[in-house]
Amino acid sequence: MIKSRLEARSLRIWLTCAVLFIAAVLIVARLIGLYTDENLYSLIPILDFKLTISGSIFGHEFPSWFTDNFSFAVSLACVIAVIALAAHLIYVTVLNVYRGQRRKAAKILKKSGYSKEYYDVLEAKRRKLSGTSLGAKNDLCIAKAYCDGRRYEDAFSVLRDIDLDRFDSKMAAEYYNLYTYIFLLTGDIESAKSTVQLGEPFCSKYSDRPEQMLTAALLKYAEKDFEGAKAGFKSLLSCKPVEVRVWAGLYLGLVYLRLCQKERARKLVGTLGKYKKTPRQSEDMLKLLKKLETAYALEEQELAEESSAETAETAETPANA
Repeated sequence: MIKSRLEARSLRIWLTCAVLFIAAVLIVARLIGLYTDENLYSLIPILDFKLTISGSIFGHEFPSWFTDNFSFAVSLACVIAVIALAAHLIYVTVLNVYRGQRRKAAKILKKSGYSKEYYDVLEAKRRKLSGTSLGAKNDLCIAKAYCDGRRYEDAFSVLRDIDLDRFDSKMAAEYYNLYTYIFLLTGDIESAKSTVQLGEPFCSKYSDRPEQMLTAALLKYAEKDFEGAKAGFKSLLSCKPVEVRVWAGLYLGLVYLRLCQKERARKLVGTLGKYKKTPRQSEDMLKLLKKLETAYALEEQELAEESSAETAETAETPANA
């Protein structure tokens, strides 16, 4: 599901506007005489600080309007600060509710993996945001979650239902990139190429984003351009999104195995072990380790067979002589 801060952003904007409006009303109402200092102090006596100020700055005396209204200005600032604090507490409360929903999904994912219970939570959020300005963005997150759980048909179903008219160019690039990525995972290279062409007007503007670079390298891998794929994945090993960094490392490990560079793959696996991984990445990490173990086992078997052949040949030589 979408990030909590993104979901709560509209509330934060609304509360900020409300605080600014109330502050402006309080200030303007005082300036035009709708209420006086005494009115405010009689309503909230604790605000009557009775502060005074005098003196000068850089040789200039403070103006009378400043010294006469200094105590009231401080009192009014306190009122506005309390209103702003109340608005912030409302925002934080709602934000924590959204974070609680994300934590619930993460807890279920950690406990039971990509289960029905996990996707039920995501679908509930999807229904709640359906038709809102955040619905399409959240659908992208849901489609990615289905992809991570290898539920590719469900991912495609979500993507097909998305209204592209709600997207700006950046979100459209994310949409086509995710579509291409899922096609590659399902082995449909031709559809992946077609999607790349369809999304080119949008994706070309964000070709330097790690997610798109990962998909581009994966397409080269699918086309058996292993050297090109290797260069693409290696360039992502230090990128900021840790999830993309781990995927790039896992795919690079496969490339090394394809190129019979087992030692490089082994060192890379050791490096990837220190990064936090999604459940899907942890599963694929184990698969890569098994492939690596198989590669070393085959190498040992080949060496043993060569050694046996050499021993047999050496034994036959004296007999022939």
